[in-house]
Amino acid sequence: MTIITVKTGGIAADAVTDAKIADDIVGTEHLTANEVDTAALKGDAVTGAELADNAVNSEHYTDGSIDTVHLADNQITLAKLAGGTDGNIISYDASGDPVAIATGNDGQVLTSTGAGSPPAFETAAGGGGAFEFVSRTAVGSSAVASIVVGSIATSGVNYFFLWGGIDSVANGAEDLLIQVSPDGSTFRTSGYLSATFQHYSDGGGDDYGASAGFSVSENQTNNATDEGNTGFAYLMNIASGKKTMLMGQNVVVGDNNRLRANTFGGMYNTAEATTTIRFIFGSGNIQASTSSFISVYKQIIA
Repeated sequence: MTIITVKTGGIAADAVTDAKIADDIVGTEHLTANEVDTAALKGDAVTGAELADNAVNSEHYTDGSIDTVHLADNQITLAKLAGGTDGNIISYDASGDPVAIATGNDGQVLTSTGAGSPPAFETAAGGGGAFEFVSRTAVGSSAVASIVVGSIATSGVNYFFLWGGIDSVANGAEDLLIQVSPDGSTFRTSGYLSATFQHYSDGGGDDYGASAGFSVSENQTNNATDEGNTGFAYLMNIASGKKTMLMGQNVVVGDNNRLRANTFGGMYNTAEATTTIRFIFGSGNIQASTSSFISVYKQIIA
């Protein structure tokens, strides 16, 4: 067979068709730069393997094309969220769409508004909620003349006082009193109508009254810090122009080493605001003790 040699000069332009080219024979070095355009690419022919890492930018994404399937779990950080209003809380509306709950005012609480409606910040309803802790005062390592509890609201609040180990320095018969003050500095030392009922561990008992303060216990002797007066008292809501009323119970070791369980109550017999109370013995200081304390709780009622 005679071999015919055809030089490139003997081939007319565009004379070599696809049928004359062997399969898989033309390498990329034979392609003109930038010659392969979108028309020459088969649909879905470019796979992830053909793309360089970190080569596709967001301008190449179709708007709205990134759906939840293409987002990995736990990938949206706080920094990726759009800015909002300080204090707003994200919730959902009746259609299930996200909605921002407007920031409430100081003291308001987040409240359910029922099914089909997002919650809202609202003023807490009155009517006597739970007691909340306010403060705790310890006697400490030095004897004190009294224990003072201030910043008492003059309306809309009930107070609960809880104490333990309140003992007298004096080794005689001392009455433990609670006295009130309208201004935190001038304490009322007379003008009380107070009564205490005492039940003794030996089966006896008696009662007595006092005018120098609310009479918590009578004839309390020095009994060491682990045997001081322990009890509680309620200070009722002090409505404007009304008299301060207080009641409570306590236990203490008294004269003749008898345990006494006391129930007491009374009122300051002048209508004025009470902003401060103090625990004080009729004479003598309160015994130093790091375990003796008075805790204060309050209940908002209006």
